[in-house]
Amino acid sequence: MTDADTTQRLGIAVASGMLKGVYGHGVLSAFEERGLRAQVYGAASSSGLSGGLAAIGHARQTGVDYWIGAAGGVAEKGMSRVALDSIEEYGPLLREGLFRPGAPEFLLATSKVTNAAAAETTQGPGAKALGKELLRNVFSGDRSWVQANLAAAVFSSHAEAGGEEPRLTAENYDAVAYASTRMLHAWALPAEVGGEAYVDASYTCSCPAREVAAKGVSVLIAVGNDPFPLFRDLYASEEVADGSVLDGAQVLVIKPEEDLKHLGVDYAAASPEGLVKAYERGLDEGHRFVERHAGLLGAFIAGSGGRTDGAEEAGA
Repeated sequence: MTDADTTQRLGIAVASGMLKGVYGHGVLSAFEERGLRAQVYGAASSSGLSGGLAAIGHARQTGVDYWIGAAGGVAEKGMSRVALDSIEEYGPLLREGLFRPGAPEFLLATSKVTNAAAAETTQGPGAKALGKELLRNVFSGDRSWVQANLAAAVFSSHAEAGGEEPRLTAENYDAVAYASTRMLHAWALPAEVGGEAYVDASYTCSCPAREVAAKGVSVLIAVGNDPFPLFRDLYASEEVADGSVLDGAQVLVIKPEEDLKHLGVDYAAASPEGLVKAYERGLDEGHRFVERHAGLLGAFIAGSGGRTDGAEEAGA
């Protein structure tokens, strides 16, 4: 960016989607190849890893390999172990990059459990049954339990110590990252941050677009992993609409044109071949998205805006 562009800020918010999040990772990889860099990245649940890698410039380098490994481990190890293993593998890289001086702000969404009775349920043997009930409620739009017992908590790597905004640090990163992914119906191990109960971001904030917009960005790219309208949470409480204005930011939405199930990728199961196709679909559509919005995004593209040497070496 030139000196004339220093007042402009770009934000990127990536929605959750379990294994379908491989598409969003492809999109972020395309942005990286183009030299498109944001000042603020927001992620939730399964996009926490891909969003974090994008924030430190490692999305393309990691590529689809992470998703193939994760999908392969679900049946053998279970969702909790898969999430924890990925944090163990990529945590050192992310902790080093996200908290270095000059790093973009990284927002990681979770859902905080707000009362003791609900905390006991979510942390105990009744969690799985509750999780299944909450999924059934998605189809009826019933958010009553969520509204009574959960609150969105979006942790920021730039939050000030002692402030009201939840602070993401190198010390609590692992706990927050796991909490962000913990869907009650399938994650056996409970999640705590600072001794308090948390669950998956998607119940309250599956796409932290509003939180990213609040950081003073002029353009907000929201990345979805389904062809359907992109909403703030599982219960469709607020649409993140292409062409809208959110807290002063112009919103651009990118999402797949077809359900990734047709490629062999569903939320909790996917074939290696399907994951590769979905990742490559995101990569291709990410490049076309940047070309389509070149006039608006040009101020945020480093260098010539073409693919970087590093991206080409990584197999672009």
